[in-house]
Amino acid sequence: MKRVMARLFVFMVSVLLFLASVTAAGACAMSHYQPEVPEALRK
Repeated sequence: MKRVMARLFVFMVSVLLFLASVTAAGACAMSHYQPEVPEALRK
């Protein structure tokens, strides 16, 4: 029974890490967008 629980734990951790990396990659794509700063704000 311990072996089954250990494999289930490893599987769940792997799935959660995959979901976290997919979510982080999606959020990073939007953070690279940097609009031009207006001339009045550069001073």
